Amino acid sequence: MNTRNKWGRWFWGLFFLACAGILIASKLGIFTYHIGFWTLIFTLILAAALIKSLVNFSIAGSVFSLAFLAILYAKPLGITRIVPWTLLGAALLLSIGLSLVLQPLKRRMHHYPSVTFENGSRRSRSDHFSQTASADYESSVNVNVRMGSTIRYVQSDNFQYAFINLSMGEVKVYFDQATIVGKTATIELNGSMGDIDLFVPKNWNIQAQLNSFIVDVEEVGEPVVQGGPVVSLVGNFKMGDITIHRI
Repeated sequence: MNTRNKWGRWFWGLFFLACAGILIASKLGIFTYHIGFWTLIFTLILAAALIKSLVNFSIAGSVFSLAFLAILYAKPLGITRIVPWTLLGAALLLSIGLSLVLQPLKRRMHHYPSVTFENGSRRSRSDHFSQTASADYESSVNVNVRMGSTIRYVQSDNFQYAFINLSMGEVKVYFDQATIVGKTATIELNGSMGDIDLFVPKNWNIQAQLNSFIVDVEEVGEPVVQGGPVVSLVGNFKMGDITIHRI
């Protein structure tokens, strides 16, 4: 078994066992501060989101997880005068500022050793991922990730549509070996609290039409080459980073 997979299973197993203990202890009155049932449930969810965001170096996910935790415990923290909108506004500015300052560090932390597929092609992949890289050859691609990370290579000869659904995690999708026969294609992104990296050919004209909230969309790499197909970036995505790499 992959060491990262084994560590992750132990970590989350112990985390949920601890959550069960906290739930029972709070109901027995062991804690001096009374925590309501739903407050505790939301606390556990946000704590899990925070831990996963920190592991994946997701700045927006980490900042807003802390912000929502602060809103839940505004009274004991003595910050009722600044919740929720002042605190959320500060979290937005903080996530943008940290994203700009720490983006170079984040890129250096993600390096890409090579992987060889059965057809002999070699692609780079980040060893940050615990899941095995896989390739897709169909015209339509579906990627679904919840509280995890994955990497996909799209090598279709007639790529038309990709659906990427992400909830608290990280996804990297390589389209540089995909061919668009027509003049248009669509990439739909849905979910929240995560990082999405799209690696596309430099002649793809990406047109972002996302319905997003607290999302940093950035294009890096080679300049756009005119005359290529138009790829519409659509969907609903909240609290995360989307990076389009032109290669």
